[in-house]
Amino acid sequence: MTGDTVIVLGGLGSVGSLISRILMQYGYDVRIVDRRSGAPEIYSYEVDVTSPFSNTESIFLGVVAVVFALPESVAIRAIPWVVNSVSKDVVFIPTCSVQEPFYKALKKASSFQPFVGINPMFSPKLSVQGRTVAICLENSESPSTFIEQHLMQAGMKIKRMTPLAHDELMAVCQALPHAAILGFGLALAKSSLDLESALEVMPPPMRTMIALLSRILVNSPEVYWDIQIENDQACHQRTALAEGMERLIRTVADQDYNEFRNDLQGISNTLGTCLNSGSVDCQHVFSLLN
Repeated sequence: MTGDTVIVLGGLGSVGSLISRILMQYGYDVRIVDRRSGAPEIYSYEVDVTSPFSNTESIFLGVVAVVFALPESVAIRAIPWVVNSVSKDVVFIPTCSVQEPFYKALKKASSFQPFVGINPMFSPKLSVQGRTVAICLENSESPSTFIEQHLMQAGMKIKRMTPLAHDELMAVCQALPHAAILGFGLALAKSSLDLESALEVMPPPMRTMIALLSRILVNSPEVYWDIQIENDQACHQRTALAEGMERLIRTVADQDYNEFRNDLQGISNTLGTCLNSGSVDCQHVFSLLN
């Protein structure tokens, strides 16, 4: 049991609550800062981090780390306030879906401030067991940090990378699939099909797409907006997605089956060994839907 103090900005949100629970599990004194009021049993401060009131020094007294469980733009705006309130050895831990902008802003404000970005690759509503968390560090070969150790102790797996590598990867692994799913949703919204009456005859691919779309729609739009708007690499993936659709439209319009077949072979070559494992994953998903 450490007894060390950690501040969690945005600690009443889903990600902030997850990190707070993990830290408290391992004996940390967690202080939550949120613009909403917390439950009576939670040691919290009601503060808007983009416009904090004066005399907030006591909030940060004795802290060893500050977790920024906030949207990217809000987290960046909060950096100057926190930098001016803590010592140079306090660790800054953003949970942003996009890490490079925060990292650059922090280094501009306080070049030697320790930085460990964390991005859970799963919904906080799910069990953490066996789930992966992306860890962003200036040097991916540096010694293990306290937050990494506790995430692993809680049952999670970690994958280390630099902030830039993280954002490049997330553009492909998050922004691209989300854009494809949202594009499907926008097309579906223009359809006159009565989905409820069609549910019984929907094949598994359609039901899977609706499930993916629904998963996005029941969560906060802010999360998915940040993934698209804050990652500079995301625009390239959206462009590639649009170009892929244009190519398919053109191929079908030209009735060019050979081109279609060649395109599918090219995609298969790109997937490589992921092709077989992906096929097995799909069988599992479809079996659940049946």
